[in-house]
Amino acid sequence: MCELFALSSDRLTNATFSLGVFGERGGSLGPHKDGWGIAFKEGRDFRLIKEAAPASGSACLRFVESQEFRSEIMLAHIRLASVPRVDSYTNTHPFTRELYGACHVFAHNGDMPGILSDSRFIPTWNFPLGATDSEWAFCALMDRLRHALLPYEVLNLEKKLPAIQHWANELAQTGTANFLLSDSEYLYAHCSTRLFYIARQCAAPHESFSSTTLRVALHPQEEGGQHVSLIATQPLTTNEAWLALPPGEVVVFHHGRRIF
Repeated sequence: MCELFALSSDRLTNATFSLGVFGERGGSLGPHKDGWGIAFKEGRDFRLIKEAAPASGSACLRFVESQEFRSEIMLAHIRLASVPRVDSYTNTHPFTRELYGACHVFAHNGDMPGILSDSRFIPTWNFPLGATDSEWAFCALMDRLRHALLPYEVLNLEKKLPAIQHWANELAQTGTANFLLSDSEYLYAHCSTRLFYIARQCAAPHESFSSTTLRVALHPQEEGGQHVSLIATQPLTTNEAWLALPPGEVVVFHHGRRIF
């Protein structure tokens, strides 16, 4: 299965990924060798950097490590493919689509057998570029949001969340639907089997989290406390109580706080 990571913060933050750890898991020490991707929020858009190759030994990934990409929302994904043509860039997460002037980014962990023939997920406006069930499902969601929302409602959580929750409920009926989604304002997370989070206010200007999969150091742009939430397939610290996301519910984070 693939592995997910996301960050929501109330300040512009440079999340310095320890990509040696991240990369070794992505193809050297672990089975996740079919690609990797990181998305950094930039206004209503996302800076998307991904590669259809093992993270281990990647010059592109080393470049990401050397940069200071400051953002309030970040998503990362390491891929273990379950479809043909695993070397395809178009099959690599995260995926992005624009709706009413807001970029949406999506990453998924799990398999959803039969979704390509399920009438509830047949695309009508947004169409996948690759062959993954994940992108197919994401296109179906974007179609639904396009029909359910007016342009000025694209970031209206009260209007948007019920549509996302209904889609997630149907998605979970087809298989494993651990996913991360952001519309450049909110970060949405849904757990089918395994997804954890921690929300806290950092007492210091630098905070580090790590596991055998990933290490990330947070560097807020300003000194002082920082509200931040981290979501990951597995806890990134061993001395803190990471909370398992409730299965079946779409949990929403905003400016580093869990709000739903």
